[in-house]
Amino acid sequence: MSPVIIPALNKPTLLLSFQILSFQQGKILEKLGICNDLTILRAVLDGIPPWRESKLLIKDLTVDEVPLRIYQPKSPPTGKRRGILYFHGGAGTFGSIRAFERVCRHMAKKCNSVVVSVGYRLSPENPYPGQYFDCLSATLYFMRNLEEYHVDPGLIILSGDSCGANFATVTRSEVCLVPYDRQELLMVSDGELSFYEVLQQTLKLQP
Repeated sequence: MSPVIIPALNKPTLLLSFQILSFQQGKILEKLGICNDLTILRAVLDGIPPWRESKLLIKDLTVDEVPLRIYQPKSPPTGKRRGILYFHGGAGTFGSIRAFERVCRHMAKKCNSVVVSVGYRLSPENPYPGQYFDCLSATLYFMRNLEEYHVDPGLIILSGDSCGANFATVTRSEVCLVPYDRQELLMVSDGELSFYEVLQQTLKLQP
């Protein structure tokens, strides 16, 4: 009898299986009144924290009740660096600074840039449009403190994935309408980095 070959599971398949199992466990815990499935799913998506980073200076702070994590290269700058604000995805319901830790570390190292990861409030606990206001507050803070982080005011990029990309687009537009001194806020550059952003959705019926 020839041996039975069982195909190996790749990492995406294992991750999906783990998420499905966690969701099922969340349903059980919700019925028991311990916690809801949303809490379990958020914890799963946060993932395992990465190892300590030797090439970056990482700082956590809170601005207007909005958590921020700032990544700065430890190597001495030859001039002012690029600044990248990153708004994570997750439909405004999932995702966190921790869940996108590896993404922001990678950008900071590969782009030799200062990266600001924004932990905006999540729904349904915090209804829309609170997420936009948090992203705007984080952006205004960063723009007012560019000198502290040695960032060139002409090299500011607002970025995000999925709903975070939408937040980046709207925030970039809103900053120019904020009733503050233009010299104080400087000016957002024309840099924007958006991943699978949804700006408009239409339905076309075929005759």
